[in-house]
Amino acid sequence: MRRHIPNLLTLLNLVCGTTALVFTMQGQWKIAVYLLLAASLLDFLDGFLARLLGAYSETGKQLDSLADMVTFGVVPTLFIYLIFQRLFSAPAAGGYSPAQFLQWIILGSALLVPVFSAIRLARFNLQENGTAFFRGLPTPAHALFWTGLFWQFMQKGLIYGSHVNVFFLWAIMLLMAFYMILPVPMLPLKFDHFRLRGNVARYLLVLAAAIILLLTGLPGLSLVVLTYILISLLNILIRLRVNR
Repeated sequence: MRRHIPNLLTLLNLVCGTTALVFTMQGQWKIAVYLLLAASLLDFLDGFLARLLGAYSETGKQLDSLADMVTFGVVPTLFIYLIFQRLFSAPAAGGYSPAQFLQWIILGSALLVPVFSAIRLARFNLQENGTAFFRGLPTPAHALFWTGLFWQFMQKGLIYGSHVNVFFLWAIMLLMAFYMILPVPMLPLKFDHFRLRGNVARYLLVLAAAIILLLTGLPGLSLVVLTYILISLLNILIRLRVNR
């Protein structure tokens, strides 16, 4: 029975993601955000329990990526679409609303998120188990980045207290989407054990994330992801210098 527990959590991740889509389309975006956060926790726990219980399986690995495709590939795409849609329908005071054809290009380019998420997840499935690093921004991290921006924008129409420039946000969207498929080594977020040895960078990230979220709340999710990217890059540089 215990070998099925990780897969059950993975399926609950999928249920949360699918339900988040429904609530987002119904305008209940806060519930959708909470569901995505719950799915993120389930995504962490399923892998951890699989290793803890010795219940790793190829089926579980494939299920995990299929669930992540919905929760962390499709849901943030809808978040992004709604942000741009609201910007176009009610531009900020003194803001610029692009021409209609350019609006369609920007909205259509949001489809790069699920496309690159699928590529990222497929590459992850082909990666050998036990690899110290994986390449490209993980889809859950990408989804949490947009969740932080989505939360504050839907509440106040602002991002970190400022009005949003459409083209700047578009550039951020393209950069973060491409980051998922760039061959940049990233620190795996899942713990094999809780000893300090081998987990210094992870514990540093946990500490930074706790401080950021305590100070800023859910909008800080975006800053946490940027911190994760920075720590991953620094960790790689340190390893390269040690190995020389």
